[in-house]
Amino acid sequence: MKQIKSILADADGTLIEGGNFQNFPPELKGAIANVRSDGILFNLASGRPFFEQEILYDLLIGDENKNPQEGILYEGSSLKMFDKAESFVLGGLKKDQVQEIKAFIVKHDLCVGLVPQSNNDKYETQTGYVTPPFITEGRTDLALLQSRFPATKDAIERQFPYAEVSMSADAIDVFARGVTKAKPTAKYSQVTGISLDQIAVFGDSGNDMPMFEVVGKEGGLTVYVGTNPEQEKIINSYKHHFIPEQRGPLGVVQGLEYILKLNQE
Repeated sequence: MKQIKSILADADGTLIEGGNFQNFPPELKGAIANVRSDGILFNLASGRPFFEQEILYDLLIGDENKNPQEGILYEGSSLKMFDKAESFVLGGLKKDQVQEIKAFIVKHDLCVGLVPQSNNDKYETQTGYVTPPFITEGRTDLALLQSRFPATKDAIERQFPYAEVSMSADAIDVFARGVTKAKPTAKYSQVTGISLDQIAVFGDSGNDMPMFEVVGKEGGLTVYVGTNPEQEKIINSYKHHFIPEQRGPLGVVQGLEYILKLNQE
């Protein structure tokens, strides 16, 4: 395969655990520094809003300078490059639509036991819910999240044809139909001129799958650090893929080391 020039990495469940920006192994920071010193660009690609991801990015790269071709894919709908003032917003829910959906969720007790994500009111194009331990203890009650997801997805998507619901490692996310990480991933390639077959993507859950698809089908590298057998099966169908022995952030470390070896061959 072609040399990897740029990396797009999900945050929750991939780079960090329990929603805590400080909760990543020290070797991850070193592995990111190694790929960047080798000339590989490093970008975040999370459903979180931009300002949150920028905090995480700074924690991960430390005092190193940001490359003009580096940036952040955020909320599954948008892209902001560090050297550009404007964002590329590629769709998403409008504020009045978000309020209507929130009212519907409360009226029908769809997210009983869940709580709004931290900084939920600051999201530009979506909304979401997490389990209480995610806020108080930095861990997800996965059983509760999974139990609420099917009915919530079904009810919201039937009531609001323009909306779509997915479950990430720690949250139930509500966003505009057709808006996925695929669009900002393709936009990143267009803006930087880096072809999709020279991009590596890292992720761990369902909302990362569209990003995997757009890169995997074009011959780029897909690195999966989740634990879902069905998602693993999809990743294995792409020509260039890597599923490390470790999962989560330690799996990312192995994936970054794998890329360095690939580029040296």
